[in-house]
Amino acid sequence: MANRGNQVVVLNLPNLPNPILQNGINLLENSDNAIQNAVQQIETNYGKVGSFIHLHPHFEFVKPNFTQHFAQEKPIIKTVFLLAKHLQKSLNELGSQQRANFLTISRMDGQLGQGKRGNTSLLAGGLTGLVKCLNLEWSTVFCRALDIQPELSANEISNQIFAELHDPDVQTVEVGFSEEGRKTTVATPVKVVENNNIQTTVTSSSVFLVSGGGRGVTATCVIEMAKSFQCKFILLGRSDFDFEVPAYAINESEEGVLKRLIMTDLKEKGEKPSLPLVKKIFKNIVAKKEIEATINAIEKHNGQAIYVKGDVTNFSSFQEDIKKATATFGDITGIIHGAGRLADKYIQDKTEADFNNVLSVKLDGMLSLFQSCNIHKLEHLILFSSVAGFYGNVGQTDYAIANEILSKAAHLFKTNHPNTQVSAINWGAWDSGMVSGELKAKFEAAGITLVNSEGGAAMMVNELNIAYANQPQVIIGGTLPAAVSDLKTIRTHRIHRQLKEQDNPFLADHVIQGNAVLPIVNSVGWMVHSCESLYPDFRFFQISDTKLFKGIVFDGNEKEAYILEAKEVEKNDEKIVFETTILSEGVKLPTYHYKAKITLIHKNTELVAPKFKPQLSGSYVASNGSDLYQDGTLFHGKYFQGIQQVLDCNAQQLVLSCNASTVPLHAQGQFQIDSINTFFADIQYQGMLVWVAKQKQGAKSLPLHTKQATLYRKMPFDKTLFVHMEIADATDFQMVANCTVYDTEGNVYVKTEGAAVTISRDMTW
Repeated sequence: MANRGNQVVVLNLPNLPNPILQNGINLLENSDNAIQNAVQQIETNYGKVGSFIHLHPHFEFVKPNFTQHFAQEKPIIKTVFLLAKHLQKSLNELGSQQRANFLTISRMDGQLGQGKRGNTSLLAGGLTGLVKCLNLEWSTVFCRALDIQPELSANEISNQIFAELHDPDVQTVEVGFSEEGRKTTVATPVKVVENNNIQTTVTSSSVFLVSGGGRGVTATCVIEMAKSFQCKFILLGRSDFDFEVPAYAINESEEGVLKRLIMTDLKEKGEKPSLPLVKKIFKNIVAKKEIEATINAIEKHNGQAIYVKGDVTNFSSFQEDIKKATATFGDITGIIHGAGRLADKYIQDKTEADFNNVLSVKLDGMLSLFQSCNIHKLEHLILFSSVAGFYGNVGQTDYAIANEILSKAAHLFKTNHPNTQVSAINWGAWDSGMVSGELKAKFEAAGITLVNSEGGAAMMVNELNIAYANQPQVIIGGTLPAAVSDLKTIRTHRIHRQLKEQDNPFLADHVIQGNAVLPIVNSVGWMVHSCESLYPDFRFFQISDTKLFKGIVFDGNEKEAYILEAKEVEKNDEKIVFETTILSEGVKLPTYHYKAKITLIHKNTELVAPKFKPQLSGSYVASNGSDLYQDGTLFHGKYFQGIQQVLDCNAQQLVLSCNASTVPLHAQGQFQIDSINTFFADIQYQGMLVWVAKQKQGAKSLPLHTKQATLYRKMPFDKTLFVHMEIADATDFQMVANCTVYDTEGNVYVKTEGAAVTISRDMTW
């Protein structure tokens, strides 16, 4: 970093061997005050912090002691958490003017903890939860969590860190980098059929130890399991089950009435009805009644339950009662860790106590549950994680850290115990439990679907299907709010890219006169995706004034380094307009390759797509589109071949039936599709080449410029769509057309106006 002109300050963590002395600050302890003082010392001696990079150690444990490094690693995670707290102000202030960065680098396996290593400490996995939440809270700061394979060379690691630090894509927040390449985690939707019979190894003899199982969301799931399997449950909770519900409270549940009855009862007993005492009695009454209701419901469905009082973070608090319960029910065959604790605040308002309390319930709680049984005999392990970890959520940095650690623990446990069915359920927000009425209203206003109690419990039961035995992590429920873009400042972005033919396999199917040529639609996709990646809550709507100056031809003389300049010319809550240019540096002057104006609109904007139905001439006999790729009309290889039929062709129009087959991600290279399916877009433009060949005695043509293209719907792979081309102007040297992509119902996907190609009778492919 220093060699590239950056001022670097090193914060040496406590007890670090061989601390760096040059520009080094020593952190004496992992306390909030010590970290605040260290940040102030850095700012006093060197100035405001503009970028933060955390380099996390690689810890490997000796099997089976997977907690071997927790005592060292947990304070490091807390340090990064508190550093984020104290860097919040300076990073966000700088980010409103220029690039500011918050980067964490872990070295688990280079696959975000989802690899098959069985000896990698998992606490570093919590860093991704922290970073994903900061990305939502800090709209002006670039946030990225990188997990990199520890065996890579120092040069490879440093180059990748530098590349991530300068990546313009703000939508991708977590990245894994290994010998297998660069990857990120993506959720794949799976349709679950209602009332579907499942195969499972859960029986009436199964014994589940359940934390947080006496009340709330976990209790709802347990009751559904009892209904389905008639199994046994040891319910572990902090509430006092020996508390006797007063007679006046037995048939009363309304909070206000119940509290008044408590106060009256205390007065009658001669006691002072203080607010804390009233709250305590009220909580005891509610807890006892809920636990009793849970046990009664389990038994009603022919299951069995024993309630054990204890602190899930402290095994000794319930150790003896677990022994008694297993003496009655038999050995524990399953664990459900449903306990959790919230302390929702922005990162700058968090405390050490928040971090310790929230993390302890999830992490120490999991370890206590493991101590309660023989983990080598566990048949089922279910960990209640959260989409707050998978997607991030405002105010839940500590909760996201804890839940991401649970998700990583699920992958690790499954690797080391392949015969156990493991599932870390990343729950969406429920319409009950820890979601308040106010928060529920906010979710609904943001269009976020809440998990209803009946459906969530049924999905929990469904997770015990042996069909999911090798899927240790699952999301159930909706996502959480996306990041909010900073719209205050008009900016110009310069995005650098190294472009090599070998990194983009699809180019082998776009060869003209012996050389691979970057299709203009891919350059358009490059510009659009780059603009979208800068503003995650906006999406592509329109591109206009697209021009080709000098195409990128891979003939051995091409440049490798390219710059995409995206200049913001209009920016508000509804839309952002960019003037984009792709160029390469020359000896004296730059070479311009492509130019376009790109408009993004807010994702919540409702678009009404027009309908379209063409009138066929009736005089054209439909012909086979695949012949066009064989007879020399078109030069395109398999990834660009998608014209199925020519349905109509005359001087005024061309109508095609098209289908773009799925192009594997590895073949898409650096031009992976997003809003624009560039492969289908190219097929659309091929229609212009077909019309020219048919109407101009076999002449050849290539794209020149396009006035405007508007996207109403994404064009998918493997779906038949139609392309209608209206010929607006045609000479011996140029043809201009208006194109519409639509489906069988007439729904328009893309409307293109003023698409122009050059015409030449001398050109050859």
